[in-house]
Order: sequence, then structure tokens, then C-alpha cells
Amino acid sequence: MRTMTEQIRLSFPHNPAYVSSARLTASGIANRINFDIDEIEDIKTAVSEACTYIIRRSAGAKGNFELCLVPSTDSITVEITAEDSGKNQHTNEEMSLMMIKALVDEFTITKGKKQISINMLKKHTKTVFD
Repeated sequence: MRTMTEQIRLSFPHNPAYVSSARLTASGIANRINFDIDEIEDIKTAVSEACTYIIRRSAGAKGNFELCLVPSTDSITVEITAEDSGKNQHTNEEMSLMMIKALVDEFTITKGKKQISINMLKKHTKTVFD
């Protein structure tokens, strides 16, 4: 069951100093919906990598990057969007994307003419004891 009733949207300057604020926000929301500590660490790391990737891709762009978090009963959806300057300033771009893919359950990156967006979904892992 994935009822998505709440949506948290934040806007941050294109500055790496604000990545920790995005991580902290994602961590707090994930904790509120009862993710365990390992899942929260995965979410924080994925958000950090995605924000850093977006900031580097939008170098020189005007405006801010947007963080949208959608918590549900069994998952959290994270979307990070910004203007895409078309500049690839990250020499290890593929490594960042591979890390994100390893940390979340679903991952997509969309590159439009003037915008770039990373979408991630992290589901609760259920431990079943017999």
C-alpha cells in the first residue's frame, strides 16, 4: 500500500554547503516513517550523491535546486531537480550514479533541454522472523 498524502518541497542554492541540510531533512523524514538506521544511512548517502551530482551538472545555472520528498507507509520518494547547464564538471559521474543505484530500490535520471532530475524510491525492508 503506497498512499502518498504528504509532500515536502525545499529549494537550496547551487552550493555544496547546503547538501548537508538536504541530507538532514531526508533523514528526519525517513526516521518519521520508521525506516531503520541502515535504510536511513542509505537514503542520506543517496541524497548526498544526487545533490552533489545535480549541483555539478547545474554549475553556472541560475536559480536553485529543488528537493521533493514524498513519504508513504512503506517507502519514500526523493526527487532532486535543477536547471541543467550542460556542463559536466564531475569526472566520476558514473561512479556517483552507480552508488545511487546501489542504495535505492528504484532510480531514474531525466535530462531535458534545460532541466535535469533525479528520482529515487527507497522501500522499507521487512524482516520476517519465523
